[in-house]
Parts: sequence; structure tokens; C-alpha cells
Amino acid sequence: MAQTINTAVTRTDAPRKVTGTATYAADVLPAGMLHGALATSSIAVGTLTSLDTSAAEAEPGVVAVLTHETLPDYKTVKGFYAGGPGSASFWPMEGPEIKYAGQPIAYVVAQTAAAARRGAQLISAEYEVGTPNIHMDPADSFVIGAQGDNKGMVTTKGDIDAGLAEAAQTVDVEYTTPFQHHNPMEMFSATAEWRGDRLTVWMPSQSVRTLRGGIAAAYDLPETSVRVISPFVGGAFGSKAGITPYTMLTIAAAKAVGAPVRLIVTRPQMYTVATFRPESVQKFRLGADANGKLTAFEHIEIAQTSQFDAVVNPGTHITRAMYASPNIHTEQRLARSDTNTGGFMRAPNEMQTFFGLEQAMDELAHKVGVDPVEMRRVNDTDRHPVEDVPFSSRSLMECYDSVSEGFGWQNRTPEPGSMTDGDWLVGYGCATATYPTNILASNARVRMQGTGNAYIELAAHDVGTGSYTIFAQIAAARLGLPVGACDVVMGEADLPVAPLSGGSTTAASAGSAVHDACLRIARMVATEVTARSEGPLAGLDPAQVTLDDGVLRGPGGQSQPLVEALAATAAGEVEAVGEFRHPALTDQLIRATFAGGYGTAGPVTPEFAMFAFGAEMAEVHVHRWTHEIRVPRLHGSFAAGTILNRKTAHSQLMGGMVWGIGSALHEITEVDKPRARFLNANIAEYLIPVNADVREVRVEMLDEQDDYVNPLGVKGIGELGIVGTAAAIANAVHHATGKRLRKLPIRMSDLV
Repeated sequence: MAQTINTAVTRTDAPRKVTGTATYAADVLPAGMLHGALATSSIAVGTLTSLDTSAAEAEPGVVAVLTHETLPDYKTVKGFYAGGPGSASFWPMEGPEIKYAGQPIAYVVAQTAAAARRGAQLISAEYEVGTPNIHMDPADSFVIGAQGDNKGMVTTKGDIDAGLAEAAQTVDVEYTTPFQHHNPMEMFSATAEWRGDRLTVWMPSQSVRTLRGGIAAAYDLPETSVRVISPFVGGAFGSKAGITPYTMLTIAAAKAVGAPVRLIVTRPQMYTVATFRPESVQKFRLGADANGKLTAFEHIEIAQTSQFDAVVNPGTHITRAMYASPNIHTEQRLARSDTNTGGFMRAPNEMQTFFGLEQAMDELAHKVGVDPVEMRRVNDTDRHPVEDVPFSSRSLMECYDSVSEGFGWQNRTPEPGSMTDGDWLVGYGCATATYPTNILASNARVRMQGTGNAYIELAAHDVGTGSYTIFAQIAAARLGLPVGACDVVMGEADLPVAPLSGGSTTAASAGSAVHDACLRIARMVATEVTARSEGPLAGLDPAQVTLDDGVLRGPGGQSQPLVEALAATAAGEVEAVGEFRHPALTDQLIRATFAGGYGTAGPVTPEFAMFAFGAEMAEVHVHRWTHEIRVPRLHGSFAAGTILNRKTAHSQLMGGMVWGIGSALHEITEVDKPRARFLNANIAEYLIPVNADVREVRVEMLDEQDDYVNPLGVKGIGELGIVGTAAAIANAVHHATGKRLRKLPIRMSDLV
């Protein structure tokens, strides 16, 4: 490919973002637009017995107050975990039942946003109150799925007890991770406008196709009557993936009042009207021989879910792919509590499970007396330990070797507490990162002009990851054009089908469709120019003409730039719709994607297991007297196939590592246990790393070729960087202090 691939290219949308001219969904103001506000429940469990809206209705500027008794009817959609597009299966304001604190109970429409908020505050509610429980009870957990049909939620290979019995050393440990909430800079919002039976919705979304399909079904409309527009998304990582109740309430409110309505969800309400990372318990039993080779591997994950959904983000599917062992048992369990439904949050399966796995491996290495890096090396494998298929590529130990050299791992002395710097205890810790390579079908339309311009259209999304730039790079590389000459249009459901932006799939799947469209353009141009009587390619067999870095090349060395050849054609421009259809994708999965679903194949196929890998190392300083914790150095080395843009990829991996620092030391959603409420529902008290917390963060990307995953050889990286960070920091804390902390976040008080 041309120089635009695997180079550092500045985002094409950067000028618009830094000058404030980029249009986000909430920036669109339809004529006559009114404003919405939510009133939410103050209890977690019970029944709404009365709702007094008179004061709100009398508030100047208030146009309407909608309740479960006055809201226009629409069909509710299935929740995501039941095979539908909804973020949950329970839809508030269908009746008086209250199932979680912060549940919407009324929707106020007013002429101004301030009037709508005042109206919502004036609504008075009375309840019959039940007894809530916000924390799950691991003893009351269950495995989802009927007996014999649990989708791999329970997997056994060999004999765990026998493997533990023959081990030289064993660990039997438990780790816990807390509730965590998305706090994207861009607030949740929805704007809806009805024009007869035609509906337009503007909202930040990770899947405009999912939104359009679900909304159309809810109102018995053809999909062609629904437009969903999401030009830019100011942060998501799972929080904007499905159809949320506030979206449907806004659409219903606009229908009720006969005018466009915009809702911007308040920061505290963002904690209950969308999804979050559920709390979890990770149980590991590992055994190893005297050389550190695993003889037994057992992982049982218990994850929190709501009372009305079985949320399954199966982390055990990933942990059992990591290390070789003759005896493996994994079990995915759920336990219910009284909250809204959790969902996807950056590396939703991997962050919490690898916090447990990589600490358990560190604990076992310490007991055996093996260096933690060597512990990973002796258990590395070129085949999936359970599915017994080869990895399409696996550069895990190359990542460890690379990061070890730059980090100076060889300077580590193994005994905990043996390294100091004045009054600071110094620790080094390492951990593996991985992320599955998921495959989805995608289309993309590319139109190229002989004047040297190209236009790329697809219903994908830029959630802050640089997708506009990446698709322009791919087209530029194939067509032989400058990146700036390739204009990308995304974020609208009417465009060619692209998958949900989640699971680190966008660049690989949608990018491969852009790649295919460019190849189709080359074939069309080659067919025309070879049929001509003159020109460097005249008279050749078009089947023998290939495209190489934007140049059409014949079998005898003949060549012509694609843009020059196109300019010589009668039309002077050509358009093609490209497709990505991996052999692992069944017709059913492809149909699911085209219907707005998540028709994903992988990461394990009958031929290969597909994963990206990384190794992370952390240096931690713990003050001997105050127990203050600092992370002066965090290094990561990653292998994820072809790197399309080294600048945006570096940013994604570094951002994940910084988020990992937050998960390790800061981030937790505090709860009011008796009332089952989230307490620190704001930016001020929901702690995340700031500049003083982030010292040296170094990212290295290894070259890796993988010809199986897709034509570009691309694996996802958006979530890879966060996976090993918390475990690396926890392992470094143990090395510094000798204290093994198995609960997130790690706090100064834990070290007293």
C-alpha cells in the first residue's frame, strides 16, 4: 500500500474540532424546537402510587408533562442481551413499577431548557417503597442458559482437581471490581422531529443502523421513513451503543406535542438512564509445576446484573484463551441486584477479568519462584488451549521482550520490598493485555473522479477514534490520492451498511469494505482503458491488470496512474460499493448486521483464533510513611496486525493505559447501600486521572502480519490498551510493599 498506511497522519477532522465547527448531534436545532427534561425516581424498588404534576404544568414556559398515563404508545424493543437493539428489556414509564433508583417517571417539555428543568424539579411523587439491594450476592449466582445450551458459559477440559493435586504450588484467590460509569465529555442527548409519519432523530450513537431499525419497529414504520443522524460522537466506549429509554421518550414527547424536542441528559442522570460496568468477582484456582508450567487453570467469574436482564459480557471466554494448561475449567455466572441494566464499557469482558488473571499468575509465579515474565513465557501457546485451533498470529512474547528491554525489567530484584528510593518503596509489575478480533460484515460506497478527488460514504461512526481519517487513508492508499483529497461521510443510517462501532471492529470491518470498493473501482477503470485503442494499457486483458499503490499495472510492466486512467474515460468518474464478507460470517450473521444487529464472528473460527496482544509494565512508588501511591512509569508494547495510523493508534493505546491507571487507583461508583443509589454521580467526585497522576506513558507498536483476519490485516486496538494496566499496577504495588491487594480501586488506606 502507499505511504498513507502505517504512518502518522493527523486527523482530518482536527481543525473542525479545535475550532468548534464540528457538528455534534445536540448542535442541530430544528425550527420550533422545544426542550425536554426528565424527572426520575428517588427510590430503587417499589411502586409509584401518585404523581402530582400540577406545579410543573403551571410553571411558565412548560408546554406538557408526560407520565406513564399520558405518554403516546409505542412498541418497546427487546434488550440487547435478548437479541434486540435496546440497552435494557425494562422500559420505564410503561406503568407505575419502580425497578431502580433514577428511573424516569415523567418527561417535561418546555420552551426553554431551564423551564423544562424547573418543571421536572416541581413534580411530586409518592411511592410504596420496597427493600432494595444494590450489591449482588455471589452466593446467589447462576449460569445463564438452559442445561446443555449455555453458549460456552461453562467449559471443562481435563480434570481440574487432578491438575491441582499434581502441582508444586497452587493459588486459590478471589478479586473484586466495582461499579464504574461512563463519563464521556459529550453528554447523552436526543433530538426528535416528526413530519407526518416521517421521523428524524439526531443523537450521539455507536450504531445509527441499530437505532433506525429499532425505532422503525417501535412505531410500525418502514425504515425509509426514519432518519438517524450522528455526525460526530464525543466519547462513547459502550455508553451510546443501544436504544435507550431516554431516546424513545424524546421521540414520544415530540409526537405528543407536535414539535421537535431536544433532551440533554444531566450528568447525574447519565448514571441511571444508560449502562455502566457491572461489579464483579473473579475466582481463580491455578496450579503449576516447579518450572511454573500450569497444571490446572480454573476461572469462575460472577458478574452483577439487573433484576430484569441477564447481562453477559463473558470474560471467561477470553481468559481461557491465554495460557496453555492440560486441565481447564471456566464458568460464567451472574447475580442480580436492584440497578438499571449494565452493559459495555471499554474492554467490557477483559478489564476486570485480566485484573484477576494477571494477578493470579503473578501470585503463582511468586510462590513457584519464577520471574513473572518467564511465567508467561513457559505457558505461552500457539494454539487455543480449549478450542485447539492455531492463533492467526500471536506475538505475545515478542511484546514482552520489547517492553522488558525498554522498561529495564532486568533491573528488578525479585523480593518484595527490596527496591527503594529514599522514603519511597519501589515496585515493578507486569501484565498481559489481549483483545479479541471480532468480524462483522460491512459495505462502503466510494466515488472517484478523474480530477483527483474521492468520496467515501458508509453508515459507520467516529466515536473519537479517528475513523474519518482512517477511511480517508485507506482510500488514498488504494487510489493513489492525497489523504486530503478523500472526503468521508459517516454517521447517517441511510448510507451503506456498516456495523456497530463496538468491540474494536470499525477499522477492520468497515475499513475492509472501503478497501474492496477501491479495488472494484480499479477493475472498472481497467476494463474501460484496456478496451481502448491507445494508451499504456490498451489491448491488455483487464483480468491481468492489478492495482498497486494507486497505479494500474499490466503483466509486462505497463503502468498508468489510476487517476490518470480515470480522467481518460468517457465519464471521468466511477462509483462502486465495496463489501467485506469474511468466510467465517454466515448468512445469518450478515443478515443480523444488515438488520442493525451485532452479527459478529470470532474471535474463534473453525480455522483460527484471532486476538491482538500486548504486554504492560508499571513502576509504582509507595511512600513508606504516608502510603501515597504514584505511577511514575507505565510502558506497553502491542501487536495488533497492520497499524493503519500510527498517530491515532498511539493515542488510542495510550488513552487506554491512562484509563487503566484510573481503574487501578481512582475509579469507582460509590453507592448508598440502604437506598440502592449511586452517590458520586458527577465529574467532581467520580475520580479519574489528571495530569499529576500520569507521568511517563510509553507505547510501542510492533509490526505484525495477519493475512486471515481481513484483507488489511487489521486487528482492533481501541480497547487493547486498558486490559493489563490495573493488574500491572497491582502487581507492582505488591512488589513494592509485599501486600497483595485484590480489590479495585487500590487506595492508600489499603496499605496501612
